[in-house]
Amino acid sequence: MGWWNAPEKPDMMIGDAVLDSVRQFLRAVSHEYQKGLARKPTLPELEYALNLAFKINVDSAVLDGVDELDMKQVVLKTARRPKRHKVTPGDMFAYKLEDGRFGFGRVIADASVGAFAEIFDYFAAQPVFDYTRIDTWLVPPVPIESYSLLETRSIGDWRIIGHTPDFVLGPKYSALRYVYGSNPHTQMWCDMEGNKGPITPAEAQGLPRYVGLDDYLFEQHIASHVHARKAAR
Repeated sequence: MGWWNAPEKPDMMIGDAVLDSVRQFLRAVSHEYQKGLARKPTLPELEYALNLAFKINVDSAVLDGVDELDMKQVVLKTARRPKRHKVTPGDMFAYKLEDGRFGFGRVIADASVGAFAEIFDYFAAQPVFDYTRIDTWLVPPVPIESYSLLETRSIGDWRIIGHTPDFVLGPKYSALRYVYGSNPHTQMWCDMEGNKGPITPAEAQGLPRYVGLDDYLFEQHIASHVHARKAAR
């Protein structure tokens, strides 16, 4: 659990515990509608409830800087969701582990098997990344099945949560190589920039396979690097 500056508005602070509280509030509102009316609330109903709550309950005991303000209206803006997001280098994503936590990564290059992704050493209760951890890898970059994981989202629980504009591969990626081919004597290496060439069995030892990881294979790949979630006291 931690606090960080919102990427879009650096003067705002947000934290895991706050997002957990908001999530519990929304679920509680939905539960009351389901219990009393056998249905979930509509967006206008939630907006109306928030407006009443802000006008009646929000004062200096709850928020800073509101003593001289008159709460006029809470507006929830919506837009039609695009049918499918085309994954591109620079896309930030979150993936959900079996224990409920979210891990994070970034698409860094296209690949014939999907995309190359770097995986960060950071986990949170909500799919919100702490950008101070963007230079710390959990494991070296891996190929992933980006189409099924992030575009159609047909397997696992993966989602795009942001984008790094004008992302380019830096020097730390140039030495990474991957191996493909079933015959040890005809194996090839490739890198993220599209270069490839033959490689001997000895040289291939220890190099990662050029295989797009799905949700199951990905969890197996990072399993030994993920610390078990501590039980609540």
